[in-house]
Formats: sequence, structure tokens, C-alpha cells
Amino acid sequence: MGRAPPRGPAHSLWENLVPNMLRFILRRLLVAVPLLFFASIITFVMVINIGTPLEIENAQTNPRFSSQALAELKREYGIGQPPLERYVDWVSGFVKGDWGENYDSKEIRPLMWQRIQVTVRLLIAASIMSVILGVIVGIIGAIRQYTAFDYFMTFLAFLFFSIPAAVLAGFLKEWGAIKMNPWLRRPSMSTTVLIALALFGLVAGFLVMRNRYKYERVRPRSKYLVGAAVGLGIAVGAIVVFKIGWDGNVYRLRNPKPLIPTVGQTTPGLEGDFVDRMQDYFWHMLLPTTALILIGFAGYSRYMRASMLDVMSSDYVRTARAKGISERRVTLLHGVRNALIPLITVVALDFGALLSGAIITETIFGWTGMGSFFRDALKERDPRMLLAFVMVTAISVVIFNLIADIIYAQLDPRIRID
Repeated sequence: MGRAPPRGPAHSLWENLVPNMLRFILRRLLVAVPLLFFASIITFVMVINIGTPLEIENAQTNPRFSSQALAELKREYGIGQPPLERYVDWVSGFVKGDWGENYDSKEIRPLMWQRIQVTVRLLIAASIMSVILGVIVGIIGAIRQYTAFDYFMTFLAFLFFSIPAAVLAGFLKEWGAIKMNPWLRRPSMSTTVLIALALFGLVAGFLVMRNRYKYERVRPRSKYLVGAAVGLGIAVGAIVVFKIGWDGNVYRLRNPKPLIPTVGQTTPGLEGDFVDRMQDYFWHMLLPTTALILIGFAGYSRYMRASMLDVMSSDYVRTARAKGISERRVTLLHGVRNALIPLITVVALDFGALLSGAIITETIFGWTGMGSFFRDALKERDPRMLLAFVMVTAISVVIFNLIADIIYAQLDPRIRID
């Protein structure tokens, strides 16, 4: 075999001056530029062919609207211009930050920034919690395959994955707020419910200790009793805290405001300090965040479980076990680290796509985020709003894919970044 050709001085200077990670990021960004360019062309062609903007249609049917005013309105929308000239005007304006005005004569860029903040506030909490729950449940389900815990979590995952978002959000709104708020005004539990909670803790603790990993040694029966006792103790402790601190408490009885809101991202005209605002944000986020967590958890747990099962049956894991490495170390260092790699792609794509707005969830709970922005743009057939929405979504997907590539390089040493 021949020797590799020597690298030129320009290439050596590039390697010496620019760190490996920075070069990796720059290469990915250079690849993203033509991708966004072609995406902008496809988006532009689709948007300009969705039909006449609703504002122009209303003006055409309004006898009081003069032909001169109608011509001026069409000129603002770019109707009548050659497609290439219209595309160049839009792209140059978008790059410069001039995204135009919407149908309501509001600047699109600051309006979209407001909506993005609302959506991000909702997504950050939902994404973090769904990923954490999905990873933990997926790992436990893989290392304790075909146990009662695995079957139960598989059932929940398929249940939440198959339920439409509108049905789940409506269920949470009805039973998590409308039916729950009257009970929160005068909370109490019957003796039957308290006994059922205690029995649930007892059985759950017993099953957790009974379900063991297939490579784990058989546990003595005394540990089953310890697990049952711990589960019962946790349940009884929760019951005691409830009875002492909340049962029969009527501190909200005279407050007409429901504790768990069903619409909106904040209370209009709220006055208070930082703590009051944070509490208001929390209660308004509770239901929509829970809906997104349950939907995300269902998918992430299945991805993580499948990836973990594949990794734990690989050759290098069997080699690590043969070397006498402890099962916990094999699972954490060799299993979890490599099993996270496929999940990163899914999480990055989901977060980038969800940044465009959880349309159904935002609509049901009355949040004015990116979902409502897209809904209004589509309803009014406003090309400037639609183009801005799609391009911001495309850019967010590209950015989060870049973040996923960087995490790949840190998790998997086989991926070179130089």
C-alpha cells in the first residue's frame, strides 16, 4: 500500500489554529447552509401556492375598498411580482431581520420571539422530565426484562403512545383540574382509600425486590420482606404527611380562584413578587406539561429499552463480564453510555420539531405559543408568517441536530471530530 499524500501548508495551518471541536462545528454549519437554502426554496414554492391571503379576499369582496388600496395591499404581499424577484426580496429581508408585518399590522419577528418564549417555557420542563423518566424506565425495563415492572411500564407506554394528544389533554383538563379543584378546597381521604394506598406501597415494595436482573444472584427472602416494609413505610409516611398538613385544611375555601388553571399561560394582570409569579407559572404549566411528559415518556422509554437490550447483548459487554467487572459497572459504563446514542437523535429531532409548537396541547389549554402562531398564519393564509414559521423551525432542527452530533462525539470514541 502507498503512503498517504502529505498535507499542504494551508491544511496544517488550519489544524494548528482551529481546535478539533470548532472545526467539527464549522463543517456541520457549512453543510447546513445549502440544506437551509433548498428548504427555503421548497417552503417558498409551497407557501405562495396555498391560495390568496384572507385579507386580500376580504378586501376584494368589500365594496368600500378602493382599487388603489387593493393594489397597494397586493404589493405589500408581493402578489404580482415574478416568483424569483419575490423570493430574493423575502430571503434578503429574512437574513437582515426584516420579516415584515402580519395581517394585523404587527411586526412578525418580535411577535414570534414572544411566542417562542412561551413555547420554550413549556417545552423545557416537559422535555427534561420526559427524557429522564424515559431513560430510567427504559434502563430498568431492559435489565429486568419480562418482569412485572417491565410489563406494567410497557402497558403504560403503549397506552400513552396510542392515546391522541387531544384526548389526553382533555382528560387531564377534566379530571386534573375541573374535578380536582373542588376537592382541593376541602381535601380529605376516606379510610378505604388510605388502606388501599398502604397496601399498594406494601405490594410495590415487595415486587421491586422480587424482580431481579437475570445476571444477578438470587436474593434471600428476607430482602423481599425488607422491600415490602420500605414500600409500606413510604406509603404510611405520605399518608401521615397528608393527614397532618392537608387533610381537612380549608385555607382555600374562601378563595374563588381555582388552584389548577385550565387555560392560559399566566393569570392576566397578576400583581406580586417573584415567588408569586413563579407559583402562577407552575400551576398554569402543570396540566400541559404533564400531557407532553406522558406522550414523550412513552416513546423515549421504548427507544431506551430497545437500545439497552441491544447493547447489553453485544460482544464487548460479554467480554467485560468475562473480565470480572461488576454488573453495575458494566451496566452504567458500557451499557447506558452506548445505549444513549440512538436516543439522542430522537430527542434532538423531537425538541427541534416541538419548538414549532405543540399545536393541539397549546390550543386545548389556551397557550399563545408557536402553535397558535402557526394556526393563525394558516387560518389567515399569511405567507410572511408561514415562511417565518417554517424557516425558524428548520433552523431549530438543524441546531439541535448539531448539538446531537457533538454529544455523539463525546459519548462514542469511534466518532472522529478531527
